[in-house]
Amino acid sequence: MIRVLHTESSRNMGGQELRILTEMEGLQAYGIESVLAAREGTPILDEAQRRGLRAFPLRIRSSADPRAIRRLMRIMREERVDVVNAHGSKDGWNAALAALLLRRKFVRSRHVANPIRTGPIARMIYGALADRVLTTSESIKAGMVERGVDPARIVSIPTGVDTERFHPDVPRGRFQAELGIPADAPLVGMVSVLRGDKGPDVFLRAAERVAAHIDDAHFALVGDGWMRGQLEESVAASPYRERIHITGYRRDIPSVMADLDVYVLSARIPEGVPQAILQALAMKVPVVASDVGGINEVAIPGHTALGFPAGDVASLVEAILACLRDRQAAAARAAAGIRLVHERYSLAATLKRMAALYRELVGDRAGSAAS
Repeated sequence: MIRVLHTESSRNMGGQELRILTEMEGLQAYGIESVLAAREGTPILDEAQRRGLRAFPLRIRSSADPRAIRRLMRIMREERVDVVNAHGSKDGWNAALAALLLRRKFVRSRHVANPIRTGPIARMIYGALADRVLTTSESIKAGMVERGVDPARIVSIPTGVDTERFHPDVPRGRFQAELGIPADAPLVGMVSVLRGDKGPDVFLRAAERVAAHIDDAHFALVGDGWMRGQLEESVAASPYRERIHITGYRRDIPSVMADLDVYVLSARIPEGVPQAILQALAMKVPVVASDVGGINEVAIPGHTALGFPAGDVASLVEAILACLRDRQAAAARAAAGIRLVHERYSLAATLKRMAALYRELVGDRAGSAAS
C-alpha cells in the first residue's frame, strides 16, 4: 500500500481542487490511499469531508511557518505517508520542508501557467526540493523549462474527465427548467472559478452583445469566487439582466452541460488543460475558448472548438454567434472533441499515469511507509 499526502492552500473550489479529490477517490482502486491537508475553512476541506475522505485542517501563515511544518510532519508520521504532493505555493514550501526533514518523496504540482520565479531560492521548490514536478499541460511544462527547470524532472499528466458522468446521454432540461429558461431558447454557459484570470467579465460583456443579436438567447455563469459580487452588480445594471444568470457553485455540472448549446471559456492567460472544456467535449457540447496554451491543447481552434484571442470580446461574440447560427459545423467540431477525449483524456488514463508516478517514486513497493 502506498500512502500519499496532498496539500492545498487555495481558498477557491475549481478544477485544481476537484482534481485532487477525484485522484484521492480514484487511486484507491490502484492500492494507493490518500489524505489531504488543506487550509482550514476552505471549500476543498469541506468537500473532502463530505465525500468521506481523510482530511486535516491546516493553518498556514507564511511559506515557512514552523507550526504548519510541525503539523504536516505529524500527519506524515501518523498517516505513514510515502509521497507528498503539494499543489499550491504556501502549502508547497511548508510541505517540501516537512518532507525533507522526514525524508519523504516530494512532488510539486503546477496547475497554472503563470511564470515561476527565477531566483535561486524560489526555484528550489522545483529543483533540489522536488523529486518530481508535475504539470497538467504540455504548455505549462514548456514554460517551466524556459524558466530553467530541468525537463528530466518534469512529468506532464493532464486531468482526465470521467466519461461515466459526462456523456452525451445525460438527460436534458433540468438546469434550464430550474432557471425558468424556455426549453427551446439557446443557452450559452461558462463553468469556472470567478476570478480575473478566468475572464468571467469577458464572458458577460460578450453575453450582452450576443443577447442584442439573438432575442431569446440566455447565458449562465456557473461558479463562485472573489469576483462574484462585482459580476452580479454588472448583471443587475444590464438591460439584458433577465437573460443572464449567475448561479454560484454547483455540483450537478453534467446537468448544466447537458443544457448548453455552447460552452465558453474566456480565460485571459494560459493554464492547464481545463476540466470544464473536457467535460463539455465529452458531452458533445460545442466549445468556444481562448486560444492560449493549455486550453488550445484540447480546444483546438477549427478542429474541436472555435478559438479567439484572449480578452477580445468582439471575437468571442463572433465565435458564439457562429456556433449558434451554424449548428451543423458546431456539431462536427463537438464530435471531433469527444473522440479526442476518449483517445487521450479519460479519467482512467490519468489515474493510471498517476499511479505509475507514485509507484516509481517509492520503488514500486507496497506497504512502504516509514515509521
